[in-house]
Amino acid sequence: MLIGPAATLAVPATAEAAVPDVVRAVQNQLARGVSVKFTQYGSVTLGARNKYDNHTARVFRYEPLQDGTLQLSRGGVVAASLTRRVNFNPHLLPLAKERAAEGDLVAKSLVAQTQAHRWVNTKGSFYTTGRLWTAGLPQGKTWARRGKCSAGATAFSDQIINIFEIKTLKALIADADERKFNLPNPAGRTPAMKRTGFYSGTITFAELYALSPTFREVAGTLPGPRYANTAIGWSIVFDAQGLPFQFGSGWSTQEKQKPSSEGGARTDIQAWGPATTIARPGPSQVGVVRAPAGGLPEFDDMVEVIKAVER
Repeated sequence: MLIGPAATLAVPATAEAAVPDVVRAVQNQLARGVSVKFTQYGSVTLGARNKYDNHTARVFRYEPLQDGTLQLSRGGVVAASLTRRVNFNPHLLPLAKERAAEGDLVAKSLVAQTQAHRWVNTKGSFYTTGRLWTAGLPQGKTWARRGKCSAGATAFSDQIINIFEIKTLKALIADADERKFNLPNPAGRTPAMKRTGFYSGTITFAELYALSPTFREVAGTLPGPRYANTAIGWSIVFDAQGLPFQFGSGWSTQEKQKPSSEGGARTDIQAWGPATTIARPGPSQVGVVRAPAGGLPEFDDMVEVIKAVER
């Protein structure tokens, strides 16, 4: 999956220009308590679940897709409301269904997630509605209360780089392998978007675990020693004022495992807007559910993917 700035921008040689301060631009938005509308495109390949018929590979690949709204404050993401679903290309879906019919619980979970699921996190409580979670609810209940976690952990599950953690953002930028500024962007619809820039680099799972509170919360435990030092490629693309409008991350086990697995996500910021209220579901709609029905795994974040690869 192409996560770098080459996915959207041409990179011509340019004259020296003032370098936008991305960290300060994000800090200003946090201080203002703005909201962010976003869409997210992911891709995951689980090589161990491929099938080979007559020497032809049938690839187990799917796309976790999200769109929604985040509410920010000085501390980062404080509320989230999003729709998430898993998409299989039509010619790849039969393999997922075959694996599910064979008893593969991960495949069963992913097929259930092809139906859209709504996620809401407000005041540290995480609520979900959708087939994977509502199957085990009492009659009349339509939302599952999954427990307590930060809104950041809800929002940054497929996308594992949280740019709204200022410490994390600073560290990534300081250690960037490539940086470009003042790049012409003729497609830009605003003056700020007429000139863009990017940072890109790599960080290992172990380094990200040590750096990012959000990643530690999502992961629970560090990926095992075989993959702790696997590199994650990342990129942040920003406008002339330093405001990010796209960021991405991705990893692959190509050098350590055959057939290889890989995963990644690209987040597009559609708009920075005024503060918004993200409401929790009404109490009469909510039942407490700690895990999906039928013994299925959640399998709805990137850390679960890498841990499945380890197994």
